Amino acid sequence: MNRDPEKEEKDRFLETLLNEHPGISPRLLAGVIRLPRAPFFRNSSQESLFGSNRPTGWGKRVSPSLKETILILDEAEIRTGEKVAIWQLTDLYFLLLLLELTTRVVIVEEEPEIRKAIHQSVGELGHAYIPVLSSLAELENISGTLSRLILVSEPSAFPEEGR
Repeated sequence: MNRDPEKEEKDRFLETLLNEHPGISPRLLAGVIRLPRAPFFRNSSQESLFGSNRPTGWGKRVSPSLKETILILDEAEIRTGEKVAIWQLTDLYFLLLLLELTTRVVIVEEEPEIRKAIHQSVGELGHAYIPVLSSLAELENISGTLSRLILVSEPSAFPEEGR
């Protein structure tokens, strides 16, 4: 029988998370169960994948830990069909979990090199329809009502442990 260390670690992580936060969105949990985290953080340790360490994402930005990612998205209370802008996206895994909640996403990235990398990665994952804007001002030109803006790379946006 083959052991899958990532699956085992993910199972322990989810059990702890559900004990601490029983009201987490089922759609978010389904995404965590379905989506492997390791391919998005190839050089990261298990502690960075499922623990409290924060892996490095695009442009050496610090990505939120998995728990922080889940809590940020869950606390945003995003409903299906809502249009959400995400500013300074740190990694694709955060985006994929956001897409579990709504497919109406707009990305704002001011750094040209990171914007190019995001656009390419999003397209490779089959989500080329997601606009990648170069400034917050461009949000005014987007059709439809924007429900909320989520700033990802600002460390103060991360929920504190135990919250």
